[in-house]
Amino acid sequence: MSDKMANFVKDSSLNSRRNSNHHILFGTVDMYIINPLPKNVDVLTVIEKVEKIIPPHIAQKTEGIYVGNFKEFEEKQVNAMYKDGTIYISSDQDDNDDMIDDIIHEFAHAAEDIYAREIYGDNKIQSEFLGKRKRLRDTLDQYEYLSGTDVSFQELEFTKELDDFLYNDIGYDKLENFCMGLFTRPYAVTSIREYFATAFEECLLGDGEYVKKLSPIAYDKVMLVCSDEV
Repeated sequence: MSDKMANFVKDSSLNSRRNSNHHILFGTVDMYIINPLPKNVDVLTVIEKVEKIIPPHIAQKTEGIYVGNFKEFEEKQVNAMYKDGTIYISSDQDDNDDMIDDIIHEFAHAAEDIYAREIYGDNKIQSEFLGKRKRLRDTLDQYEYLSGTDVSFQELEFTKELDDFLYNDIGYDKLENFCMGLFTRPYAVTSIREYFATAFEECLLGDGEYVKKLSPIAYDKVMLVCSDEV
């Protein structure tokens, strides 16, 4: 076979794989493309990078990944979620990095599901999280954002009341300034699960040393679940 023909066959095979609605990550995790991705998103590149970033022992306990337009996204105003061992990702992606971010974040929640005792059993990350919440609340109180509201900052789980207050009354742009030196990003404030997941995402995709300095307990938990020692 000539080099030209060999390259043609190789390219045809690659395009066929790229346009397929079924892919496999880590040799065990099925990914199904329910609704088509934008043309500028190369699913093979996304998969290749995810496989380099996520420790296999976390990924291999995930039942599957579904990419599409799901009604839960609109109802919950999210573009990705982890539920019952399965990851759901919106097919509305800006580019490869956008999709990679979403997948890595949801693998963080998969890690929580698998290693809940290791992450939360000693209550250290909860104490770190609530301590930061208290400092944020005190700062907001100084700027009189809490006047006339009794919204609680002491709940570990997500509450719509606090989320509405942060998003609507303060706004994430302003909240980002208040979160500097406390949280990796405003979304980390919303619950203990997002506190861990945003730390996980930043460690694997961003600046792990920054997380280590900012949130040492969260950093230690991320390193633990990503190691072979769990």
